Amino acid sequence: MGPFHVRKNNETQKVWLLCITCTWSRAVNLKICKDLGVKEFLRSFQLHCFDYGIPELCVSDMGTQLVAGANVMQNFLSDHASQLYFEENNIRPIQFQQYFKGCSKLGSLVEVCVKQVKRLLFGSIKNLVLSYDDFEFIVCHTVHLVNRRPIAFKESLREEDLDFIPEPITPEQLVKGYELTSMNLLPELQGIPDEDPDWQPCVNPQQVKDEYMKLRKVRNNLLSKYHNEFLGTLIDQAVDKKDRYRPITQRGIKIGDIVLLKEVHTKPNNYPMGLVKELQYNSIGEVTGASIQKGSTREVVKRHITTLVPFLERLDDSELSSTNDSVKLLSEPPHVKRKAAIVSEQKTREILTE
Repeated sequence: MGPFHVRKNNETQKVWLLCITCTWSRAVNLKICKDLGVKEFLRSFQLHCFDYGIPELCVSDMGTQLVAGANVMQNFLSDHASQLYFEENNIRPIQFQQYFKGCSKLGSLVEVCVKQVKRLLFGSIKNLVLSYDDFEFIVCHTVHLVNRRPIAFKESLREEDLDFIPEPITPEQLVKGYELTSMNLLPELQGIPDEDPDWQPCVNPQQVKDEYMKLRKVRNNLLSKYHNEFLGTLIDQAVDKKDRYRPITQRGIKIGDIVLLKEVHTKPNNYPMGLVKELQYNSIGEVTGASIQKGSTREVVKRHITTLVPFLERLDDSELSSTNDSVKLLSEPPHVKRKAAIVSEQKTREILTE
């Protein structure tokens, strides 16, 4: 997500944030990137592994730097020494997967976290340009607040004779095992000096500068955003769409079928045609994506099953032998006689009989 403008070495620079979320606990981790290149992605992913260890499965979109970085790491870890280390320590080698283009719901695992973080950061920083150190401070504070958001309630909430509402379950509790005891330790960030005329900054070698004023203002906005928007709208976001959790029956396609590829801002008559080369299956055997070779450009693209329209089905050899001469082209429908022709044949047959 980004870019964000920060000040470093008396110059305004752009930085981006890499958002990583856990699919089990929904915990969020943010890493600052100086650009959108492969090198910065590898560096940020390595820092994430220092915090939480190497994951077993990493799923992302088809961003160029993400795909290229995944290939670099997989090639690096494919040597004999790395594989031997994994076997000796009973570690599964990391796997990278990219969900196919065409279904925005697949990216919602990360995009919903990106939306929450953007609300906090953009709502608190607004048009201020912080120093790089202060921006790093706000990012760490944002991660702390996002991981304390409620994601579920404990089982005791369903009991009828309950006199109090139990505390919700948070990603922080699932990852750490308990809720961290944290509080503000910087006197310069406590309160706003305009509200307290007797406020005096603490005397230390580092004099309080204008950055503390900006950082204090951003921190107060961050806390206000979190308590006003987060806690009040989480339940609404879970029930805002009808039939959100209704199961969907997937259409079945096979290798060799000819399909149409849905394109944005394109009429159905102009959908490009392609040949199914490979299929992707989920854990229960459903087809979720396919590699399609376009007929016009011979380009191989990856698309989600919801963006494919079955056009012509490839028949097996057994089906071809059983049909023989009875195969009819769908493009040539059978001839339908007019009512006048049917009446004329009936009268002619009556005349010949007489």
